Amino acid sequence: MRLLFALSSLIISTSLQAQILHTTVTPNVIDRDTLLLIDLDQDTVPDFAIRTQFNRMENNAVYDVISVTPLGQQGHRVAGTTPTVFPYASRFGFNEFIGPETPFLNPEIEGGMSFVRNGQFLFNDPWNGGATDEFLGFALRKNGNTHYGWAKVDVGNDGKSVTLKEFAVNLTPSAPINTNRFFSIPENPLRDLVIWQSSGMVYLRLPENQGRVEVQLTDIQGRILRSEYFFGTQHSIPMNLPTGVYLLLVKKDNVYVTRKIQYSPVWH
Repeated sequence: MRLLFALSSLIISTSLQAQILHTTVTPNVIDRDTLLLIDLDQDTVPDFAIRTQFNRMENNAVYDVISVTPLGQQGHRVAGTTPTVFPYASRFGFNEFIGPETPFLNPEIEGGMSFVRNGQFLFNDPWNGGATDEFLGFALRKNGNTHYGWAKVDVGNDGKSVTLKEFAVNLTPSAPINTNRFFSIPENPLRDLVIWQSSGMVYLRLPENQGRVEVQLTDIQGRILRSEYFFGTQHSIPMNLPTGVYLLLVKKDNVYVTRKIQYSPVWH
């Protein structure tokens, strides 16, 4: 699984201003036993995993199982319910909210998605029969705060494959997140932005002048360390910071691009 890019967009209302960290991955149809890792906040530590168990033999039966589980012991939770003795991962469609009012499983509990035995769907797993561009919901615990997120996936009609396409998290604590595609704006003025590191500097380049562009460098908790504007097609930012993970936010109008910066002075 290869990360392609991360985009961040702005939701504004009278009571909420939310910053969304969005990650797109190269879609891969998974039809083998594996863990599809999801690092919602891009801090290099996976937070959740989609677990697949295909063609598992047991008691003269063949099972194909897809589930989603929190990783670590931070108190992460999967959106879902337990109507019987089995916990199920909820299935969200387009333009639904995931937040404080969403039902979640207990921390560290794995949620079932699809369950097949000998080619037949059993029980009431919400993802039985397949899905295209549907969403899992997450509650991420970090630094004592809860952040809500989602992952967009496909599930094969026969329950024998799964595809992770993209995921996102609201960096504003306790604020809900919407399962929309507001960040996929064709007129995105930053779509061709190039960002790279060299000799203790971070460089930005645009193919053409976009007027005033805002740049912010923050730590992983969202504290602003540097804020400035540039005009033209190129800009550079000296790091002069301790070893760590930082976020670079580039804004033009209401479009944001967010990149994770892993920096150490000894690398430069």
